[in-house]
Formats: sequence, structure tokens, C-alpha cells
Amino acid sequence: MNDNDQFLQRLSAEDEIKRVLQLYCRGVDRREFDLVRGVYHADAMDYHGPYNGNIDGLIQWMTRRHEGVAQSMHLLGNCLIDWRGDDVALVETYCVTYQRLKPGDGASTSDVGLKVGGSGQQTQVRCRYLDRFEKREGAWKIANRVVAYESLLLEDAPESPFAEGMQIATRGRDDPLWGLVG
Repeated sequence: MNDNDQFLQRLSAEDEIKRVLQLYCRGVDRREFDLVRGVYHADAMDYHGPYNGNIDGLIQWMTRRHEGVAQSMHLLGNCLIDWRGDDVALVETYCVTYQRLKPGDGASTSDVGLKVGGSGQQTQVRCRYLDRFEKREGAWKIANRVVAYESLLLEDAPESPFAEGMQIATRGRDDPLWGLVG
């Protein structure tokens, strides 16, 4: 393989890796946990902090934890890919997660693994995803993930900050996204 071929192969792999990261975010934010499962290799491990273990356990934890999360949005920032061969990459991705917890008997910040706050609040978690990606059977997926937490902003959520007629995000099939794609 010449230098141009390797460059194009890596460029394509970087695009696929970044798409996997984006699919993870959509899966969590829209509560499509099968989509989340699909970005990990079957034998992958995830070290989220409040949950550490295999992917089946991660999906169970996420499903239970997100019952009390009214809104969720992940924003990805810097993504540095460190190649460790043709089929392995160490990937460091900065992330900011905004979540609005349901009021009352909904979720508590302790469900998220925080030691402060309570239900009806908004969280802004700043973290990094430290991933080992591996290409197996032609597909780049996460083989191992560690979430490294940087900082947290916690505040009371306003009751309804949006004007009448605005499209409000939801976490299911009634989200405005699905009106576009059917």
C-alpha cells in the first residue's frame, strides 16, 4: 500500500469512527438503546463510573437511568484519533452532556451518579470519552470505553422556557426528527 492509499484508508476510518460516536449520542438522547448497543463490539467493556461492566449491563443501566431524564443532548467536541495499527485506534473525544431531570418522583441526580442536587434539575456534564476502537469484520466499533469526568454544572430547571408553537424535543418517536424522516 502506498502513502496515498494509507491516507485515504485512514481518512475513511476516521469518518466511520466519528459516525459511530455520533450514533452513540443519538441512541442515548433518543432512548434508542439498540443503536447504542450497535456501536460497541459484543465483548466490549464500558467504565461510565456509576456503571462499569459489559454492554448488556450498560444498556440495562442506561434504560433504567434514563426513565427519569426528560431531555438529553450530547455535544461532541475535539476528537483525537491515535492510530495503533491498521485495525486499532485510541480515540479521545470531548463531550458536553445536557440533561433535564423529571420533577417530583422522576429522576434524581443520584441516579446519574452525582452526590449533589435532586429531581427537576438540569445538569451539564463535561467529560471525555476515552475509547479503544477496533475494526473487526470490516466495522469500526468501541471495544473499551472509559468516561473521564471534568466538571459539572447543576441548576434548577425552569418550568417551560419555550414560547407557544415552538417544536420541543422529545426522547422518543414523537420527536420532530421523525416527522422529517417518517
